[in-house]
Amino acid sequence: MAVSTKIIKRRIKSIANTRKITKAMELVAGAKMRKSVQMTTASRDYSTHINALVQRIRAMVDPGSHPLFTGATKPKASLVIVAASDRGLCGGFNGQILKKTIEFLKTRTEKIHVVTVGRRAEQAVKRAGYDILASFEAISNAPSFERTVPVGSLAFTQFTSKHVDRVFLVSMEFRSAISQTPAVKQLLPITPEQEIKDLKYNRNEIAEEAGVTADETNILFEPSTDAVLDHMLPRLLEMQVYQALLETSASEHSARMMAMRNATENASEMLQDLSFTYNQARQASITREISEISAGKAAIE
Repeated sequence: MAVSTKIIKRRIKSIANTRKITKAMELVAGAKMRKSVQMTTASRDYSTHINALVQRIRAMVDPGSHPLFTGATKPKASLVIVAASDRGLCGGFNGQILKKTIEFLKTRTEKIHVVTVGRRAEQAVKRAGYDILASFEAISNAPSFERTVPVGSLAFTQFTSKHVDRVFLVSMEFRSAISQTPAVKQLLPITPEQEIKDLKYNRNEIAEEAGVTADETNILFEPSTDAVLDHMLPRLLEMQVYQALLETSASEHSARMMAMRNATENASEMLQDLSFTYNQARQASITREISEISAGKAAIE
């Protein structure tokens, strides 16, 4: 029994050390999460409004007025950007994104090129056997707009050079500290794919959805429509990528904080159970020793 109590004490010490680590990781993830959530919510309104503005402009101009508005009816190749994390220990965060990615890729019949953001995404896509065009580090440790620009620039170049006909982004949408949802978003062309396939581009319907009046559809652009769109549409793409990566970053830290909190609570429960088991074993050892002493005394008498 002495050996048993030593083993239990060793396990108690090991789990106590693990609990200290998971608690520290929870606090660090919580601090990073608050910063990421603040950045995400601060930029969300701007991202929403610039997207709404582009949708309004889409109702005012001819659909073929800019190459970013429309694309091929039947795409021959598509670019899929997958945003995950560089590290694990964040619960089902990476698993949800990568499951969503593989499900989406299986629905596409055209040739697929993948751009990964985060080492976990790169590893999973390689295992799935898809072509990786480029890989980038996740921005979760130091979120900034500058770090997302190369991702948007690559997508813009691939689309405008006709190497791909569609650009999609798979990322996590941040809802709360305990709720994050993986989502697939079409970045390019700006016109939804279903509208392009069905050839149902109706300016009146688009204007109604965007809240554009009949008078606004006749607005003149200065210096020209092309000049305005050439400046605005690439900015929209960059902002969409930036916002998606911010949402993913906030989701990652939230998932890691919750995972470490659950691990800390589980460690505390294990310590309680082991402490109870240790006390039982210790009490049994003491009782046995007393019985042996009593038996020895009785034998002598």
